[in-house]
Amino acid sequence: METRKTKRAIRLGGPCFKRVSDPEAMVAYHKERSFSAAYDPGFTDQALMNELTAAYKEADIVIAETPAYGLSVLDPDPQVREEKIQSIIRQLQRAESIGALCAVMHGGTVRPGRWGQHSPENFGKEAVDATVKAIRRILDTVRPKKSKLVIETESRVLPDGPDIYLEIIKAVDHPGLGAHLDPVNITLSPRRYYFSGAFIRECFEKIGSYVVSCHAKDTMMMRHSQVRFDETFAGNGELDYKAYITELASLDQDAPIMIEHCNERQMGWAARFIIDQADELGISMRGGTASP
Repeated sequence: METRKTKRAIRLGGPCFKRVSDPEAMVAYHKERSFSAAYDPGFTDQALMNELTAAYKEADIVIAETPAYGLSVLDPDPQVREEKIQSIIRQLQRAESIGALCAVMHGGTVRPGRWGQHSPENFGKEAVDATVKAIRRILDTVRPKKSKLVIETESRVLPDGPDIYLEIIKAVDHPGLGAHLDPVNITLSPRRYYFSGAFIRECFEKIGSYVVSCHAKDTMMMRHSQVRFDETFAGNGELDYKAYITELASLDQDAPIMIEHCNERQMGWAARFIIDQADELGISMRGGTASP
């Protein structure tokens, strides 16, 4: 007989749309929205950042993610590639210094120019080996103790699914590497779209023990003769959020789910949707004093 996992309260977070630099105001902004997780605010003033991290700690708000997005560790130009790797190193160092759970990088693109250009070479063995080598170098340079380096799941670059993600994690073999899950980014086929719950459960089964943070948005498959997917805010598409929330709440680690890619009004709708979905499952939200 299968033993049901205990469901823990989960942390929800989202972007801050108000340009505030007062720690108490930042805490209030997140608490008013039932958020117990926050994005790295990007403050460069060290004294202000110290005040904010102290205020967050007292309010039980974690800094979930420091961005290291769109930096290709596979750029064919050695100088450009080195610049990207150094940028990721700096962002991971920042994450470590402010106590963020992770710094989120992207997999690499083998073609020159803007990050994210698709190519079959993005998924070849050489790309996997070069990605592993770059990640090892970043981690050996920073040697993080509090934060993890994670790679956001994507469809055009590695890792585009749980199997290759697990392969990269095992190949890197470093305690500083965790996992990040954005199921919308890799639910870009009719099969994964229609059976997103099963795919989400597969992802958590394979890489769940490594997950540090997750993204919350949604996807809609457009009704055209050609398959096309449009991204939207959480609750406005077809992603199986009950499966998503259930799996997240079953993790041993306290990994937050972070709303992204929306405007302020949509964020309120998304937060309300996620909270309602969790409530229907009997799963509570950690922190927060009011409904969004």
